[in-house]
Amino acid sequence: MIPAPDTLELRTIRAQAAVWVTDLHGPERSAALEAGVRRWLAEDPRHAQAFELATEAWQRSGNLPAHLLDQPRPTVTLRELVSKRTTRARASRYALAGAAALCLLLAATFYLLRDPILSTGYAEQKTVDLTDGTQVTLNANSRVIVDYNDRLRQVTVSQGEVLFNVTKHQSRPFVVIIGSRKVVALGTSFEVRREDAREPSFTVTLIEGRVAIEALRTPVISPFESGEATTLLNPGQRLRFAANTPDAVDSPAIDKVIAWQHGQLIFEDTSIRDAAAEFNRYGKRRLTIDASVSDTIRVGGVFRIGDPDSFARAMANAYQLRIIENTGDIKLTAP
Repeated sequence: MIPAPDTLELRTIRAQAAVWVTDLHGPERSAALEAGVRRWLAEDPRHAQAFELATEAWQRSGNLPAHLLDQPRPTVTLRELVSKRTTRARASRYALAGAAALCLLLAATFYLLRDPILSTGYAEQKTVDLTDGTQVTLNANSRVIVDYNDRLRQVTVSQGEVLFNVTKHQSRPFVVIIGSRKVVALGTSFEVRREDAREPSFTVTLIEGRVAIEALRTPVISPFESGEATTLLNPGQRLRFAANTPDAVDSPAIDKVIAWQHGQLIFEDTSIRDAAAEFNRYGKRRLTIDASVSDTIRVGGVFRIGDPDSFARAMANAYQLRIIENTGDIKLTAP
């Protein structure tokens, strides 16, 4: 399949940007070279964007596999490889070696820029800076898929709890896909929580800025205009979505919502079973509530993530429950 002309042109621009960045970090950097870069950047707005991507890739090149960095340096410069003036003579074995090195560099560069899958396991949290500067913080047992292109910055939340601190980029909206809905933002901070990948339910909590929650099929054109299929949130608001029930918007305590970032769980009038389920996000040792324990027991207070033992003791003392422990779990039962 032959790429479309605009795709070929973009690839050429990206290759040229990679050459400029490589030369600027090389031993032959000079005032003339810097002037050439400035002229090239001024020729086309796409040049600046490609240069920015190439620079980010260079800064992250410490993550490249060692065997890529150990390639022999070609006798032909990278600029000669992408220049239209490259002669047929340069298609010798040296030029081929240089082209191979360039292809490896570009392939590794754009693999890094994709940031395809981010995930965490039990008792694991992770903060990642994406290529545009957006910061993504994943709570335990979370998984997202990143898919950036020239028009859109898109992230799909498969499961778990994720905090987004989005860098503003007017030409590329930031979109988070959750089931049949999407969250659209330009520059803002919000949290998405999806308990089960098999269920459509989720919550979106806006910390600062503004977001729009829309049906997935809605085009990303003017997201911040209210409409029948669009829900706009103000800072401090949370949207709860579940199948077969109307959307609900409330205003939770933000410190409670993001307490997990500080290693805490904050409960306020929470059922004991929901509290146990929250603890089970953070460790392999399971906390179970026996059927004999009343559903009317409500929990309040601040607890440490990953410490179900302290929680179990507090519940046992407060409600005269019995603790049964073994290697794999802790069970609370009625006396």
